[in-house]
Amino acid sequence: MDPPSCRTNSCKTFDITYVRLKFHTSRPESFVIYKRSNEDDPWVPYQYYSGSCEKTYRKPNRGFIRTGGDEQEALCTDDFSDISPLTGGNVAFSTLEGRPSAYNFDNSPVLQDWVTATDIRVTLNRLNTFGDEVFNDPKVLKSYYYAISDFAVGGRCKCNGHASECVKNSGGRLVCDCKHNTEGFDCNVCKPFYNDRPWRRATADNANECLPCNCNGKSSECHFDAELYRATGHGGYCRNCADNTDGPNCERCLDYYYREQSGGRCLPCSCNSIGSESPQCNNRGVCACKPGVTGEKCDRCQPGFHSLTEAGCRPCTCSPSGSTQECDVNTGQCRCKDNVEGFSCDRCKPGYFNLDPNNPQGCAACFCFQHSSVCDSAEGYSVHTISSTFERGDEEWSGQQQDGSTVSVQWSPNRQEVSLMSENYQRLYLVAPEKFLGNQILSYGQNLSMDLRVERRDTRLSNEDLILEGANMRVAVPLIAQGNAYPNVNMQTYVFRLQEQPGYSWRPFISDSDFQKLLHNLTAIKIRGTYSERSAGYLDNVSLVTARRGPGVPARWVEQCTCPPGYQGQHCEQCTLGYRRAQPELGPFSSCEICNCHRHSDTCHPDT
Repeated sequence: MDPPSCRTNSCKTFDITYVRLKFHTSRPESFVIYKRSNEDDPWVPYQYYSGSCEKTYRKPNRGFIRTGGDEQEALCTDDFSDISPLTGGNVAFSTLEGRPSAYNFDNSPVLQDWVTATDIRVTLNRLNTFGDEVFNDPKVLKSYYYAISDFAVGGRCKCNGHASECVKNSGGRLVCDCKHNTEGFDCNVCKPFYNDRPWRRATADNANECLPCNCNGKSSECHFDAELYRATGHGGYCRNCADNTDGPNCERCLDYYYREQSGGRCLPCSCNSIGSESPQCNNRGVCACKPGVTGEKCDRCQPGFHSLTEAGCRPCTCSPSGSTQECDVNTGQCRCKDNVEGFSCDRCKPGYFNLDPNNPQGCAACFCFQHSSVCDSAEGYSVHTISSTFERGDEEWSGQQQDGSTVSVQWSPNRQEVSLMSENYQRLYLVAPEKFLGNQILSYGQNLSMDLRVERRDTRLSNEDLILEGANMRVAVPLIAQGNAYPNVNMQTYVFRLQEQPGYSWRPFISDSDFQKLLHNLTAIKIRGTYSERSAGYLDNVSLVTARRGPGVPARWVEQCTCPPGYQGQHCEQCTLGYRRAQPELGPFSSCEICNCHRHSDTCHPDT
């Protein structure tokens, strides 16, 4: 039999001491008492009754709980399961009987939970008969039935020792009349601001009342902090301290405040954010100043210094990425790289982006297929390297003469390098495989590097030791350009920056946009492999720095363009809906113009 329906917000928990049943019929052969502590909780068995405990419930008959055992185990007994008396038989169940910790109940959370319940259920599983089930006579069997004449549950409101009675609140719910600065339906929490020690159940020896927090009159809010309680014996941690105070007890000034000499209010330090080392001042309100700065609040330069900045008063406060590290001796105005502007040379000029300390001009020009001059560094790109290390001899490098005819390439498995041999001092080139070619626009401004050695020292250099071809253009550079050394019998690393600047020696000189156009359709990379007669050149560790989408070291040199009307895409390489290529043969370099469909359509094919 189940209890009446009980909604979560209207049920009160009780400490159950006993359950008593009186049967009008003979008592059942097998039945169970259950309890639950919440409407949403499962039913938990309290006690089993059966003349066949093992068979019916798989529980030993008249089992018991040893000290240290599970004191929330439901036991089974054949008491009260006999067919006699035929009427008026009683069943009495005590929740604590046979539980070893019953005499130390106040200190046993297990038993405190065991007796807690909001509902009691009795399940009647098997009738007691005179053996008539053997004959299986339906008329006889229908004469047996269950009948309970009295059902009593003894208990008290569960108030954890902090109330002596239960009362109905304004919503009609039965709640504890809590004392000891506690609250909650079961007096199960401390009242606000009474959190100086953890909530505990009251015992016969100790009320365990909740104590107020000590906030020195600066707050009326606090919470319990277990770590603070372990360290100091007081767990109340104050919140929203007034008068610029802070700390567990509002006992000190907030960071960046100091207490006035009279010991009263906490006043702001007001340290100058530019000239001070820290927003924090000492106990007299004096701030710690950066080099060259003076004043109680660090708000002015010392004599002989100028230009109060984040670095203090210094002769120069120039961005190392955007300046030549020189400044005007009178004003502190920094001398910027060509594509950089600002007092400290800390921002790119319009039409440029990616302030880079390794770029002699400071910032790179926006490419955007020449459709926009507004761009910024794209997100989501990381540094990537295309490389050939010749470790397995399967790198598809080829050899080529000046006239374009092919020659064989020799691979050295011991030294993991490739070489070309010149019989009569023909200038031969090693040609890079397909993975280095195609759209390499993301390598603009980055490095192409290689390791190279020659067999003999009588090298003859030219202006075309490294050649790039693409987009019907061709540029070349001497091997010793850009600070590289003369080749010799020892492996040396050669690094070339793929960018058109006067100091990079690419010939013929082309504009930034043309260099980017070449890389956008890179068709050949040729590295000179012979430098004297009957002398072989050996190549190893060729790498091209580029970028790709994905996690890793950010590639800030990749642009994200802001496109004008009619264009879209990361580099403004596409026409938007309603626009077409003015010169389709130019591909993404063509301008976009509005579709002219004589008002019969708003859209047209972008290329045709």
